[in-house]
Amino acid sequence: MALDPTRFSPASVVDTCSVWNMLSSRKLYQAAMNARLHFCVTGMVLYECLQKPRSYASPQRTEMMQRLERARRNGGFPTQPCSLDDLADISRQAPRGLGSGELSCIAVAYRVRSIAFMTDEKQARHVASTKFSLNVETTPKLYAWLHYWQHLGGGDHDDVIREHERHEARPLSRFFHESYEEAMRCRLMNPPAVTPAAE
Repeated sequence: MALDPTRFSPASVVDTCSVWNMLSSRKLYQAAMNARLHFCVTGMVLYECLQKPRSYASPQRTEMMQRLERARRNGGFPTQPCSLDDLADISRQAPRGLGSGELSCIAVAYRVRSIAFMTDEKQARHVASTKFSLNVETTPKLYAWLHYWQHLGGGDHDDVIREHERHEARPLSRFFHESYEEAMRCRLMNPPAVTPAAE
């Protein structure tokens, strides 16, 4: 996995899939909050997470929705406005296949260049980085960064994976393992002198 665990954006606009992946583990999300990272969502992502009709509501998804609502009450995942003009402009340029939430996040990150776009969807990552030259982050990269700077300890690894797998139908376990190993390798080769804020 080609990632740099030493760097992560201090602020990101997050799509639906990455919201769920972060919240799937309480330890992972709390570590990110303790590290003073900032994550926002668009109105469309919030709709997809909390209001979009579903044919089946599993207990796991209900729990995740409650976690998101709780996080928002505590100031997490504030809503970042996305104008219709910005969304229409990005939609005209983007290839088919991207969801409305992903497009709205790309539109916000394209307009507010100081924030990254966070997604775990392969096509969305590719389009955002190659077509729109955006800074793109992922949940596995966040996980690597948290381990590299010891916001998470080695003893947390199995707990994060276990809880994540309980709440996600398509878990990122393999990528979390790879990210963890890369973070440990980088710590061994280049030990950090101090724990910084995200950059």
